[in-house]
Amino acid sequence: MKYDLSESISQRSSGEKDAENHRIKEIADELRRRCQLYEEESRNGKSIMKKALILFLFLFPLTLCYAQDELPTVVPDRPGYTWGADVTPHQKLIWDHGFGFEKTPEGASTFTLSSSLLRYGLFENMELRLGTDFMMYNDGEAMEPTFGINPLTIGTKLKVYEGSGILPSIGLLAEVQSPHVGSKDLLPSHLAPSLYLVFENPVTDWFGICYNVGEQWNGETAKPTTFLGLCLYFSSYDQFGAFVDFYNYLNSEKGNQYMSEIGFTWLVSRRVQLDIEGDFDLQNFGKYYAIGCGVSWMIN
Repeated sequence: MKYDLSESISQRSSGEKDAENHRIKEIADELRRRCQLYEEESRNGKSIMKKALILFLFLFPLTLCYAQDELPTVVPDRPGYTWGADVTPHQKLIWDHGFGFEKTPEGASTFTLSSSLLRYGLFENMELRLGTDFMMYNDGEAMEPTFGINPLTIGTKLKVYEGSGILPSIGLLAEVQSPHVGSKDLLPSHLAPSLYLVFENPVTDWFGICYNVGEQWNGETAKPTTFLGLCLYFSSYDQFGAFVDFYNYLNSEKGNQYMSEIGFTWLVSRRVQLDIEGDFDLQNFGKYYAIGCGVSWMIN
């Protein structure tokens, strides 16, 4: 059956047409109202997002500043041969890593390609230490250099006393070299322990003194070598530093060595410090020298 729409509409009464038009108008008004409501909600949403973004951009730098203030500063173990009394912050891991070159009066030379020391803050006043060196060395007679790894060194450092006034901070450092881990020709025959008393006096905000006394055993003989160290350190603007280190090895059988090191440090951030240094033999000035550079990085 054929259905004629135009005819059906024309046949409607006037009242029916008015009712239909009124219903269409109500639908159109409702659609218009909902569109306006949607647009208003959209504008409000964009306004809220803009306010939230502005608030985030304002508060985020403050959060970073607060986090930076809460972060402890790296406690380097390098450069220098004389230690300070501070230890690695609790539950923090610090990697001290360096490179160096050494030349002796006998003509021997050593390139330290990697000197690594890992330190972990086990307690507030105690750290664990694990380190070794990867080197290329020549005794001055061989045609080709030899590559080797120094014996693995395991140790701990304790901060025994927090100084006050003229009383120094006091630390105790104990290490032992393994006769089993490292290059065969560099290993000691027996365990090679060392023990040091560490003292530190911050004199002013920019100047301090460290001094050490210790005993070192080489794993070959029962007679130790006495170590004496004195370091004068200076800091500027809590970022740049300089130091002069005097360190001596006293052994009646092998003879005494009187050494000195001069260096500079740059605290790049609370996590990272860079350093550069040079060493001299005060008994063979100009015949012995060593240079090095490195980084101390608080990993976590």
